[in-house]
Amino acid sequence: MKPIQVIVEFTGISRVLTGETEIAIPLHEGAQLRDVVQQISQKFPDLIGEVIEQDGRSMIATNLFSINGGQILHEDQLHYQPKDGDRLILLSLLAGG
Repeated sequence: MKPIQVIVEFTGISRVLTGETEIAIPLHEGAQLRDVVQQISQKFPDLIGEVIEQDGRSMIATNLFSINGGQILHEDQLHYQPKDGDRLILLSLLAGG
């Protein structure tokens, strides 16, 4: 499968917990948003229990992704397949973004 790359932008609590504003995530074409969540939970384990569920593959309901500053995806839409170059903005509803 063709390799792609997405950018995950951290805001609010996720920025505090990671100490990062954004990171590039390599994926394969056809990967799902849950694969992104799994990669960031492995790279930043402090997100688990705060932003990401204990399974490391799903989001706590008060957190969501904005795709390229437009479409909003909630924790039940992790089957979404990011496109090469997508900017995935991680938002926390409790922190006000």
